[in-house]
Amino acid sequence: MFRKLSSFIGALLAAGLIIGGSAPAQASVVERYSLDSSSSGTVSDFCGSGLDAAFTYDQTGSGSIKMRGQDGPQWFHEKLRIVQTFTYNGMTVTDVQPNTLSKDLKIVDNGDGTLSITVLLTGGGRLVGDNGKVLAKGDGQVRLLLLIDIEEDVVISEEVVFGSTGTNDDYCAAILDYWGV
Repeated sequence: MFRKLSSFIGALLAAGLIIGGSAPAQASVVERYSLDSSSSGTVSDFCGSGLDAAFTYDQTGSGSIKMRGQDGPQWFHEKLRIVQTFTYNGMTVTDVQPNTLSKDLKIVDNGDGTLSITVLLTGGGRLVGDNGKVLAKGDGQVRLLLLIDIEEDVVISEEVVFGSTGTNDDYCAAILDYWGV
């Protein structure tokens, strides 16, 4: 029975690859760009605690702008790795977000000089103390609906249309608790 099913599934996959392989390209890359950046400094009133905490921020990643069709709108796709550290009174916590993705899922021209863009934000993060213990997690996905003024190239409004599917631990509470504040 399994052999018959696997042959059938194999035939379906092969047919799908042939059909999929013959389809015309849907998107052409207009631009690729780097999202690498680093910074450091001090955060005043860290998480509303009144404390001043030192921080470092390191981001590596890339993005691309694609066109669907000759006159279609531009679609964005970005992948990032982010590492942030916060230090207070000799204690350090590190937030690692190894694989963050942001991309346009759907773009609608509203016909009034605006675009409605559904954006997917997904990834995972772990907040870790000096001892290597995980203090908090934040992962899953969120979908936003952006209303963009085409002429001014500005966001008019932003609405969460699909809330987080993952863990949403309170990083501020976890950090302040770890620091004993």
